Amino acid sequence: MPDFVRGGTALTPFGNNEFLRSTKQRLTESYTVSAATVTAQTIDTVAGQKVLPKGMVMAKITSTAEAGKIGPYQGGTLQNEVQTITVTGTPTGGTFRLGFKGQATANIAYNAAASAVQSALLALNNVGASDLAVTGGPGPGTPWVVTFGGNLAGQNVDLIVLENNGLTGGTNPTVGVVSTTAGGVSAGAATDGREDPMNIVGINGTFLPWQLMEGDREVVVWYGCVAVQGWCFEYNASGAPVALSNATAAAISSADRKDLDISFK
Repeated sequence: MPDFVRGGTALTPFGNNEFLRSTKQRLTESYTVSAATVTAQTIDTVAGQKVLPKGMVMAKITSTAEAGKIGPYQGGTLQNEVQTITVTGTPTGGTFRLGFKGQATANIAYNAAASAVQSALLALNNVGASDLAVTGGPGPGTPWVVTFGGNLAGQNVDLIVLENNGLTGGTNPTVGVVSTTAGGVSAGAATDGREDPMNIVGINGTFLPWQLMEGDREVVVWYGCVAVQGWCFEYNASGAPVALSNATAAAISSADRKDLDISFK
């Protein structure tokens, strides 16, 4: 009987990665991947390997000479939008209404508590139950602070506006809204458009184990599917592939993304 000899050091797992939860509702589109955006890795002591796995979230490049192509999404640190609502003119009565993305709230009292302002905004059809929280107040002496989250986490959110001014008393009372912290990406992100969640085009469906070392390649990207979040990837601040974060998954499956029909199970 022949002898069997144990081989050398175990190799890094390598090959086709499956990320789909279901084979139904699959929608695809072809794109050109910029080889320059794919980070070279060392695999089993071999340096300079450019590998693009299935399941990598891909985003549009909007600047540099590579504009028009796509590359791995590299969002860095996400910052939630914060907006401050301030009443001026020292009103002594009346109400006002706020507007957000084309919808208007019910009347809000001039001296409302933060909870009342929050309830008015959450009642809008285009705002989810966890999309914002309001602190501060009560008015009119103390501003209300709106912090966005949920499906609007890490996004540059539309500014809340004054829809109707029914404040009374005081001197020319009105309501102003300013963005005190812009939502979006801060440190450790790409700088060519791939850092913006709104530039995400879908999930890569073409395994490229070596081709990108020779130049750009065409790939199939899923923009409609049911995927397993833990089997998908994005780039971290260092350009290394990591498991898809909850924030990025939420940005992809957000109701605001009418161009994507991706859900995660």
